[in-house]
Amino acid sequence: MSDEQDRPLRFLRSWALERRQRQAGDSDGEAHAPLAGYADFVLSFRHTGPAADAQAALEDVVKRLAHAGLSVEVRAAQCARRHGRSATFEAVAGQLLLFIECPRSRLEHEWSRSRLHDWLGGMVALRRGADGSLEVDSDAQDDPSRLIVHASDDPTAELISVSERQRLVQRLVTGAESEGGAAIGAADGVDAVVAMHDRRFNQRWLRHWGGKWLIDRQDLRRIREHFGDEVAMYFAFLQSYVLWLALPGAVGAAWWALGRSFSWQFGVLLVLWGVLFTETWARRQSDIATYWGVHGVERARESRRPEFRADRYVIDAATGERVPAFSGAQRWLRRLLGVPVVAALSLVMAVFIALIFALQTFLSEFYAGPFATVLGLAPVVLFSACLPAYTALCTRMAAALTNYENYEFEAEHAAQFTAKIFVFRFLQDQLYLFLTAWVFVPYRDVFGGWVHGAYSALSTDKAATLKFSATPAAELVQNMLTGFVVTSQLVGMATETGLPLVLRWWNSRSLAHASQVSTAAGNDHNHEASSISGTGNGHRHVLSNMLAVAPTGVDTWVESANDADAPADIQQQFVARVTEELALPEYTTFEDYAEMASQFGRVAFFSVAWPLAPLAALMNNWLELRTDAAKICSATRRPTPRRVESIGPWLDTLRFMCWLSSITNALLIYQFHSNCAFLPHADADAMQRFGRTSLSFALVVLLFSEHAFLAVRWAVTHVMASWPGAYARITERARAQSRRRWLDKAPSVLRDLAADTAGDLSQDAAGSLAADSDDASIGAGADWRAELELGCRAIACWGKPKAE
Repeated sequence: MSDEQDRPLRFLRSWALERRQRQAGDSDGEAHAPLAGYADFVLSFRHTGPAADAQAALEDVVKRLAHAGLSVEVRAAQCARRHGRSATFEAVAGQLLLFIECPRSRLEHEWSRSRLHDWLGGMVALRRGADGSLEVDSDAQDDPSRLIVHASDDPTAELISVSERQRLVQRLVTGAESEGGAAIGAADGVDAVVAMHDRRFNQRWLRHWGGKWLIDRQDLRRIREHFGDEVAMYFAFLQSYVLWLALPGAVGAAWWALGRSFSWQFGVLLVLWGVLFTETWARRQSDIATYWGVHGVERARESRRPEFRADRYVIDAATGERVPAFSGAQRWLRRLLGVPVVAALSLVMAVFIALIFALQTFLSEFYAGPFATVLGLAPVVLFSACLPAYTALCTRMAAALTNYENYEFEAEHAAQFTAKIFVFRFLQDQLYLFLTAWVFVPYRDVFGGWVHGAYSALSTDKAATLKFSATPAAELVQNMLTGFVVTSQLVGMATETGLPLVLRWWNSRSLAHASQVSTAAGNDHNHEASSISGTGNGHRHVLSNMLAVAPTGVDTWVESANDADAPADIQQQFVARVTEELALPEYTTFEDYAEMASQFGRVAFFSVAWPLAPLAALMNNWLELRTDAAKICSATRRPTPRRVESIGPWLDTLRFMCWLSSITNALLIYQFHSNCAFLPHADADAMQRFGRTSLSFALVVLLFSEHAFLAVRWAVTHVMASWPGAYARITERARAQSRRRWLDKAPSVLRDLAADTAGDLSQDAAGSLAADSDDASIGAGADWRAELELGCRAIACWGKPKAE
């Protein structure tokens, strides 16, 4: 069996030779398009049953991949074990690696099929004009046969980008068999379908971004070509969000320096800022989708989800094909069944957060007994230990409910999952602050009476262990908000990027040591090459070493002049590296969008209380651009490319938060602004302890602010609608060009009718019309002069007295 596993990997040698040819005469490889990687995808096959069942399952998977037109190579997964100063490679029991390659002819067919599917789905084919501007590909629109890709004379020419290739191959691997795919999934024993990281690209990417303040269109284009539209769209959104935070960040810093918290001017600015940001981003994402050629991709709908289960087949009204379908009534019934489940989980979370809040309030505001400082940390520890685990449970339940609803396409599935999970995230991120501002502060004396009464019944030493809450109301809200913003950003950055990098470094030491030991014997110069863990070259940064290009042995063999197959130890290093990458968590943009949405909520809701919140968010997000890039490169699997034309349901989430912020800002200003001329006067002591607490006046403020927000959003959307976006301009220009092309081929009579009748008709034509007419009153000639003279005489009589 070991001899079989040591067989040379065909694709590894082909990849090495191709990379060596591309780098000939170009040391950094920038002049050439990037390679797809060692293989298109790697499938992790696991089976815990009897050997005969595992072999039958593997045979079924390999046959289906072959029938889909894909090449397969199978190897046992391996890991590096360190023993003192030596290291060995061992096979991972129960796991096989299936390396997948897609031949060029199959890729050309799938690419043509994808373009034709887009055309049938209503997407507009675009191309670059002679002047570099984007225009509609009228030839392809009028003749869909032009969408078919034919084999080029140069078989090494790049057909499509790396991300587009991976998207198509992934669709072949997981797509339905009725659509030409292999329909490989978890039910077949395949627990991961992963593309391997291109470490040279990752290293150049991080080095390039590390030396820039902001990213530009070229940076987004490179990310899109390598990781796909979804990842590039996220970074485009994050960059736009960072730039838009500059205005409230600067104004908030000035307001904080002047000591102007709860300013109504800053509150109005925040609401207006939120509306402008969300509406301008809606326009910008549409323009980006147009420039990327994916506008309408969600309407076109790509392959169905592998998990979709049809209950019948119907005839597609547009194409006439027999397609699988699921009853809409059945899906709505399943959605209704999920409502009480989500409500119950949300109620439990709300009760838990309220109990933690009550405990923390008691310990910080009322308790004065022994170990008060230490006990004050107990709610934080309890909150940090229990709530993430319960949130993970809610997330799994939301995923199970969404899968049960059986959505056909990924966009619908993602929208419904986001809607469910938003409820849990909102409670987790915002409920604590809401309880502080609008439950505890207005009724702190009531809570104080309950606490003292309960403690009196349980203890006789009330005076020594209890106190009255004396923290000013506004300061209490500000302290809570400051703690939440700063803590959440620091903890999020540590758990999202820092901890995974440390764990990756720790786990990769054995593989790095094995790589160094196996290559030091044959190559004296190998000590200068960096290893994956950074154990060599101590003067270099740990992160840069962790993201080094490849195991030392593989890199040395690739760059050598030896065209022979890779030695067995180098192949073992490579397979061990792939096994390590498969063990990484999957990357999705969901967590990153959820983090930004939570932060946007805090900035929009509570910045009037702590004006430095936008500036803190700006600084965090500027770093987030880089840490998210490092996370993708080193702490997660390589993202699977997906085509998107927007940020999906997150835009509606941000718009909802903008609407809610118009209410929260107005209530906070009403409650805590001490000397606003148009707010009712309040007693100084009551204002310090509770703020304004009139519910009737608060309701008036709420209604006024909400209607003002709706009026502002209506005005902004209508003003922006007067400037058409890129897609509207391009399609309107294409329609005009199409009409002109049609008129060029039309009969002369139709062309004359389409022209300006008064200016384009010749005098001879007008005279002929008059001569041919039986009614002299409609002809041209002397008659019009007589009528003109008659009219002039009538005008001359205006104002003259009428003769007797």
